[in-house]
Amino acid sequence: MSIASIGRDVIGSITRRLGAGGAEQARATNETTSSNPSAPSRRAQVPGWDGRDAFEASRASGPSEPGSTARPDLAQIQRDFQTADDAVVSWSPKAGGVVPIPFAPEFEVTATEGRMLDGLAAQRGLVGLNTFNNIKDQALETSSRLYPTTGTPPSHVPQDRVDEWRGQDGHRDAFRHAYWNALMTREFGAEWTKQFATAHEGMPFNAADREAMDLYNNQVGRQIALDNPNASPEELATLVQQAVTDGKLVLFDQQNQLQWSNKVPVDQHGLSNLVPGTGGQPVPPGDVYADPY
Repeated sequence: MSIASIGRDVIGSITRRLGAGGAEQARATNETTSSNPSAPSRRAQVPGWDGRDAFEASRASGPSEPGSTARPDLAQIQRDFQTADDAVVSWSPKAGGVVPIPFAPEFEVTATEGRMLDGLAAQRGLVGLNTFNNIKDQALETSSRLYPTTGTPPSHVPQDRVDEWRGQDGHRDAFRHAYWNALMTREFGAEWTKQFATAHEGMPFNAADREAMDLYNNQVGRQIALDNPNASPEELATLVQQAVTDGKLVLFDQQNQLQWSNKVPVDQHGLSNLVPGTGGQPVPPGDVYADPY
């Protein structure tokens, strides 16, 4: 792959943003209503896993993020899982994180995202950026496969938000964020992943309730990776899917309120109210090295 093509792929991965539309929404719209043998109601097994709860099974023996040992109140999630707005900058991939790549287009990202991607390029080169992009693609593809969209949305979904509903705010979106963070933790370490995923939500005018959903599910995904340090990407997918089934992730119910993932039927979720938040935890410094566990 040429430097230019790597740059375009990485740029696309950032500007499309995990919860956004574009190619993902187009793919969702074209999905069929075929049966899904990996539906979350089925408890899939992976080698070496005894079937215990994916999020709590190895709590006593593995490292954990502060405050992640108990499931909080939903109102607490809405209140606490917010991040302050970051500055918006024009970013393009740079060789070594410093040297501009000729003809690479620029896109708007948060300042911290751009700084961390430049740091990743300095540490691991363009191969590191390509690895980052591949992880994003894997999270998108796996979430679409495990949670395919039905042909007809439920009646509570406004007609002008059907495409948005297909890709966001439900089980697929919750899985995608958790799995994305689990994969990044496996490759780049929990602290780098936490800072980047938090910075990812710092775009001004981000909806507060959707931001809370994403930040909480991100944390669950990182914890699953920490609790299962020898898990393969496929095993992590099974563990994250089990967390969805066990109600460890959050999404929106038909009243457009945050709800646990086992309390809302698949393809019956609601939507964000799209009201931007104010305040929140500080924007992360974005100065940590990528260091896999």
